[in-house]
Amino acid sequence: MPNLVTITLTSTHYYLIDCLGGKLMVDTGWAGSLNRFAGELKRYKISLSEIRYVMITHHHPDHAGLTQEIKDASGAKLLIHEKQIPYLPYLARFYQERGGYVPIRVEQDDLVLGLSNREALRSIGLQGEVLETPGHSADSVSLVLDDSMAFTGDLPPPFMASEENAAVIRDSWKKILERKPQTIYPAHADPFPTDQVAKMLQGI
Repeated sequence: MPNLVTITLTSTHYYLIDCLGGKLMVDTGWAGSLNRFAGELKRYKISLSEIRYVMITHHHPDHAGLTQEIKDASGAKLLIHEKQIPYLPYLARFYQERGGYVPIRVEQDDLVLGLSNREALRSIGLQGEVLETPGHSADSVSLVLDDSMAFTGDLPPPFMASEENAAVIRDSWKKILERKPQTIYPAHADPFPTDQVAKMLQGI
């Protein structure tokens, strides 16, 4: 199991996972919070330069606003699913009047993932895959590692699903459970065992 560090800023968890040559960061946070984030890293004796890859679970500002700032500061590459790219302009529009946002650039040496992406993850030292898991947003993805961890962003638990998106959320959770992770790492709550989700699905 890779070493895992959790950074929490403004009620959102950002995860750092050991990978080839450094760390993969899952979600980034609000634009303009780079100094706060770097300060939190110091508590764990981690430097920005150790972040070699960064991915977002979806395009919302508390999950993706700091992405390009981290790329520029650390030299990290972006790990992004091809289905997420069309949603990046929505993030830019959110920050248009607020300011302080550096738009995400998908550059030539970044890793753009398709439906089948295990080999791409293997190339950065991770065994697992990035799954499309809509429900919270159409572009939501989850990182599911073979060693029992799943990082699900804001994917709602089944009991919180509204009538209009209940089927989509159930399907996303079933896709995750098929990979048999043991622990779910959400963005706004404590980690919890996967069997809790399985019990919820059985009760629906």
